[in-house]
Amino acid sequence: MRLLIDRAFNTNHNDHVIGLPKWADTERFDITAKVPSAGPSAPATDLESTAPMMRALLVDRFKMTYHTEERPVAAYSLVSTKPKMKKADPASRTHCKYGNTPAGAAPGSQVLTCQNITMAQFADRLQNMAQELSWPVLDATGIQGGWDFALTFSRNAAMMNLAGRGGDVAQPGDGVPSASDPSAAYTLFEAVEKQLGLKLEMQKRPMPVIVIDHIEQKPTDN
Repeated sequence: MRLLIDRAFNTNHNDHVIGLPKWADTERFDITAKVPSAGPSAPATDLESTAPMMRALLVDRFKMTYHTEERPVAAYSLVSTKPKMKKADPASRTHCKYGNTPAGAAPGSQVLTCQNITMAQFADRLQNMAQELSWPVLDATGIQGGWDFALTFSRNAAMMNLAGRGGDVAQPGDGVPSASDPSAAYTLFEAVEKQLGLKLEMQKRPMPVIVIDHIEQKPTDN
């Protein structure tokens, strides 16, 4: 049921949906359903378009009721430490794109190159770039204008650090190779701090969450 709820609200983070009964983490269900289609040449149905259909199914068959309210949650803010970015030409096009990794970069690394991007736009883009960034990232840098920069990081770095340290994830400045070493595997958090002179800090702030008021353990009959 937990997975069905996540699909119904198009989320993969437990803090986004609260109020579920304990059985939601253990009870399993088989669902066979059809979705509208424009034909065999139509694009595949994505999670965003199936979410309202899944919600309707849970409301109809499991008598689910819910509401949205703001509650304090732990979310990240982007702050400035020692910025290392280049001031952008205001006339240049605003965009971010993924490109080829530099020679010698750690396996699994990727490069995000941004041009004429404000810190507010960068903060928005950071959401969901790492599993921990499921909430919107707040721009608290106080830095104005557009900037050019490149960010090299690895989504696998956290797991590699975990294995290499016998269970403790490496923290920035704790035996992590310097930013000048292109073979270093940085998490997104490390790369933001070491390469851009910014930092992602966790803070409590009110955010909208889904509260499940009621849901039946047994669905209505077919």
